[in-house]
Amino acid sequence: MERKDKELRGSINGVIGDYHKWLKVWMQGIAWLLKLKISSGEEAEVSAKSEEEQALKAKLERTRVVKEKLKMAAARVRKEYDELRDVNMAMAEALEREKKRA
Repeated sequence: MERKDKELRGSINGVIGDYHKWLKVWMQGIAWLLKLKISSGEEAEVSAKSEEEQALKAKLERTRVVKEKLKMAAARVRKEYDELRDVNMAMAEALEREKKRA
């Protein structure tokens, strides 16, 4: 008993079989193209990550420079504060001595 749709399905040696053979050869012919697309996509992703990484490194370096400047400014302010405190204490002691003497 033979199925009626066998003619429509074809066979491995029939029209569809030839199409499958052609498709297989054609796909092997363009396999390098698919690999090229994948690798170029990966390179684009890597270069985008690299650019982002470089931008973040530059921002980090600028932040470090600002931090060092702020540290120096804080040290300078602290030194001025200590000097003014010493002058103030000396003046307060001198004033106390003047009060006692007067």
